[in-house]
Amino acid sequence: MNIQELRKTMMLAKKNDPEKSTVLGMLLDAAQKLAKADGNRQAEEKDILAAAKRELKMAHQSIDAGIDVGNTVAILEVFIPRTKGVEETQSIVDALIAKLPEKNPKLMGQVMGKLKKEYGDELDMGITSQMVKNGLMGTENG
Repeated sequence: MNIQELRKTMMLAKKNDPEKSTVLGMLLDAAQKLAKADGNRQAEEKDILAAAKRELKMAHQSIDAGIDVGNTVAILEVFIPRTKGVEETQSIVDALIAKLPEKNPKLMGQVMGKLKKEYGDELDMGITSQMVKNGLMGTENG
């Protein structure tokens, strides 16, 4: 979703779903601030994604602190791409490591870079990193 679509969705929600409109307004503002801080440019989809991740993290922290955030999490999750599951991620990592000439932990950065470039936000890089580390060390996952 681009910034104009986000603004339009926010305005349409204003009458029928004020909570959604408010959350989208916060998201729009956060995305615009990120873009402005990054060279005073127009907000793009990557800014919306980054802002949604940050706002979602803050919403989860509020929930952990016992604060009711209403439907904020559900509204923001729409903007976060779904990551591949553990089994699918492991298959991707195993296939990439199998193509390497050797299993060497020094290749960690190279392997992670390739995965990030090819899969972007489709992989949970925290989990993926551990899988790559285990694979390059020749240990079992876990």
